[in-house]
Amino acid sequence: MKKYLSLAFLAFLFLGCVKDESTTLRVAAAVDSPPFSFKMEGKLCGSDIDLVKEIAKDSGKELVFLEMRFGDLLESVHSGKADLAVGTISITQERKKIVAFSDSYYRTGNVITSPLARPITSTDELKGKKIGVTQGGRAVDIVKQFGATPVEYSNSWAIAEDVAAGKLDCALNDGPSARSYAMGKDELAITSPFISEDHYGVACSKENKLLLKAVNKTIKRLKKSGEMQKSIDSWTRYTDEKIKH
Repeated sequence: MKKYLSLAFLAFLFLGCVKDESTTLRVAAAVDSPPFSFKMEGKLCGSDIDLVKEIAKDSGKELVFLEMRFGDLLESVHSGKADLAVGTISITQERKKIVAFSDSYYRTGNVITSPLARPITSTDELKGKKIGVTQGGRAVDIVKQFGATPVEYSNSWAIAEDVAAGKLDCALNDGPSARSYAMGKDELAITSPFISEDHYGVACSKENKLLLKAVNKTIKRLKKSGEMQKSIDSWTRYTDEKIKH
């Protein structure tokens, strides 16, 4: 029995340390999560995009983006279609069951966006409300905890449209994205403080431990040098200016 257990353990170590000889880095990226990962003027951009460009450069790989909805990001990694996924992905225990996560590179939380004429300012007011959330996002479960009905959207920008039109009572999004959506609509505003604490990470296959190690090395370098925050601040200013006008 000990012999078989030893062989199984050695096999596990070997599989987790197999040399990654691929020359490309396939990254699944959300297209509507400003200022981190989004399309503007036909170009995929944002601070998460800057991050994976640095990861590819450090790894000596050619970067290939797979643009998709937020709700499909984790499955693309789990199925092997993509090597990594980015786009304001919060690290949760439930998600760790299907993918591995890098170290956190940004701390934020979910906030309520509602009409200025009918502001919802606390979680006590959420019960019985229809709330717009991003499909596959953590906000889906948060909304249910407060006795509200989540209405899932594959296009996050459409949530702001329907809140403004009165089709939804409010929206629940992560802080940075909610800021962008609210700025595009004069009648909307972020009307609550953070009602959760979230940490963004890069999603990676559980089997590719060498790639995950490389991702964490790049994140550590960018955080230490201040380049990570500089990128986030720069894209926040950029999207603020574009959305205002």
